[in-house]
Amino acid sequence: MTRTAIFLFGCFASLAFYGACNVNTSALPDAGDIDAGDIGRIEICAGMTLDELSRARTVSDECKALLESYLPRPADNFSDRLMVLGSEERSDGSLRVFIAGADTGGAALDADAFASATVSISDGNGGFVAAQGSFTVTLVADVPDDFMSIGIVNDYSGSMSLADLGVVERIETDLFTVLPPVYEGEVTLFSTNVSVKQAFTSDESSLLEAVVRDTSFERDLTALYDGMGTGLDSLVERTRPIRILLVSTDGLENSSKMHTKAEIIETVSNEGIPVIMLGALFADVPELRALAGPRGVFFYTPLYADLRAEMNRVLDALANTVVVDIAAEDAAERPLRIEVGGTSVEIE
Repeated sequence: MTRTAIFLFGCFASLAFYGACNVNTSALPDAGDIDAGDIGRIEICAGMTLDELSRARTVSDECKALLESYLPRPADNFSDRLMVLGSEERSDGSLRVFIAGADTGGAALDADAFASATVSISDGNGGFVAAQGSFTVTLVADVPDDFMSIGIVNDYSGSMSLADLGVVERIETDLFTVLPPVYEGEVTLFSTNVSVKQAFTSDESSLLEAVVRDTSFERDLTALYDGMGTGLDSLVERTRPIRILLVSTDGLENSSKMHTKAEIIETVSNEGIPVIMLGALFADVPELRALAGPRGVFFYTPLYADLRAEMNRVLDALANTVVVDIAAEDAAERPLRIEVGGTSVEIE
């Protein structure tokens, strides 16, 4: 059985944002006198209201700076997490589980932290007992093999400024530079239309070239679900035990014709996909959390410029991914529990 991971960035909301994401009303003039239904009609910049800006095809960097104080505070659920990035049942009945994580302060777990890992098995009564067989914990970087497939899906809608696209380029360049050479990758761009810019390849230089900001791509609306669905359809056909989908966007869905949110969430759930979502600007935080799924993690910052620092925490965790090899006699006793420093995750 192979598991999949998705990494997802951002979104740009419609008026639904104001109820779902709790716009920072303390920044609004005379906020105490403003009804929820009137928040979208507050004029912010260039003669445009919050409602109009949320539906605009473009928003300037200057306007985004003015918007910052009206947007939700930074949020994430990355702290105190063990993330199962994938698993692999072997021919002898043993199980390999690929895990990355963060401590209670949100810092990536490293080899020293994982050295204290324990494995427990079901006692048949809803509890867990220590595994009887042996298990090993090894950094993926120390096990040279083709473990990982990464699908990159980038939003090129009009609301993504050139500066925003530059942040995405640097994040993804960091990704392919920091990870141990155990991956293959694919790069997909979307706005109203979706295009695969680079099919799956293990060639690092081709991937680094593919994530460079592309000023020739036609930029319009935000077919977020079509972009995600296209990348996910391709990714689930890969056979490597770790499969990651990284999606960058500043736009809530407004143009998809081929895929739906329900379909994507169902695939994520059925595949046991951990989703890491980074959102900015008008991102609907509850939707980021929903698309992340039960194994996922999300980040939200008001401006795209702040996402790189947040993503660095994820990159540190990925660079320290470990493979836990569990003996066949214990692997058969599901669920299993892996614990590191008081944080645990269960494997069904």
